[in-house]
Amino acid sequence: MKREYLGDSYDAVKRLWRDLLQEWAPVHAESRFIPNEMQKDFTHLTGIPILTVTPQSAFSILNDPDTGIRLPGEKNQSEGRTHISVASIATQLRNDRVKCVITFDQSHHRQNRGSHKQQRCAKMEALGSLGFRCMYYVSHAPFCFALRTEVELTELKGILRGAGIPATRLEELEKKAEQSHAPYR
Repeated sequence: MKREYLGDSYDAVKRLWRDLLQEWAPVHAESRFIPNEMQKDFTHLTGIPILTVTPQSAFSILNDPDTGIRLPGEKNQSEGRTHISVASIATQLRNDRVKCVITFDQSHHRQNRGSHKQQRCAKMEALGSLGFRCMYYVSHAPFCFALRTEVELTELKGILRGAGIPATRLEELEKKAEQSHAPYR
């Protein structure tokens, strides 16, 4: 996160996630994406505390890279403040207390890797192949929601839809009859 973007409309959406998920699985921000000198201001604005110790009960992680999630299968693409990989999101989900990982993702590979939707689907398929569930909130501020189980995904969709978010903003992979991903345990 860059200081020049602090307070933009994307931060309002992050605060919305904090408000909606507070009772279900409170949101904590992954510290590596928010410079130390901005963490206090970020928390004040969004209401999302920085994750410094693992909470004792179920919680959600917000990844806030400058750009988003790396497209799976791309070689020589490092992680840093600008990007996170599907593998890193999967590692976060393997913590039994993590109910949901929310990742800001406006990343779009421009070299003939498909449309925005096709690239979102490739990221969801990669997470699905690891046994996780996910969906996107599709907007000017797009976010990927990754979870361990179908039950958690259904609960999350209920929370978001109950808050008035239209179903058309929530994008999932089409379910196949033979598809049966077991949750990671």
